[in-house]
Amino acid sequence: MRALRYVVVIAVIMSAAASLGARDNRPPEHISVGGSEPLRLWGQAQRTHLLGTVDLYSVALYSDGTGDRARLASADIPKALRIEVTYEDDLRRRVAIDWRRELVPPLEPPAVAHLRGSFAPLRRGDVVHIEYLPQKGTAVRVNKGVAVSGAHHDLMLAFLDHWLGDRPVSEELKRTLLAGV
Repeated sequence: MRALRYVVVIAVIMSAAASLGARDNRPPEHISVGGSEPLRLWGQAQRTHLLGTVDLYSVALYSDGTGDRARLASADIPKALRIEVTYEDDLRRRVAIDWRRELVPPLEPPAVAHLRGSFAPLRRGDVVHIEYLPQKGTAVRVNKGVAVSGAHHDLMLAFLDHWLGDRPVSEELKRTLLAGV
């Protein structure tokens, strides 16, 4: 009887720890980009596969103003995207899911190849930041490493268009991002 109590207590503790870990996946409310004023979280959405049974990644949208599309397109405001990988490789899954390809927007072939190479080793817990500052341009960071720095505003627009444009990766993801937090 005493052993059964210990098992129940351990199960309750593990369940509580798992739920606390799930809460940690929420993106920060503010992020700082290149020493600028903190940018506010305007929207966050989870990308899933197979009718929501497989988590792939979450996308968070940050800006210093509102999260509306016209304002986000302006080269005069700082903005950022934060992508956190939530996909867990499962060797029992019969078909591999090539989710990394959809992280890269349509660009010139050398740029696509460079970004795909930077994103290839991504796994659960990794974070990609795409940041734009008017005076510094667009930067892409994978965890702590810099994949791109000082790129034109068009690169940021390509990433924004990829999730918020007329033909987004997912309409549901777009609606959730634009709906705000």
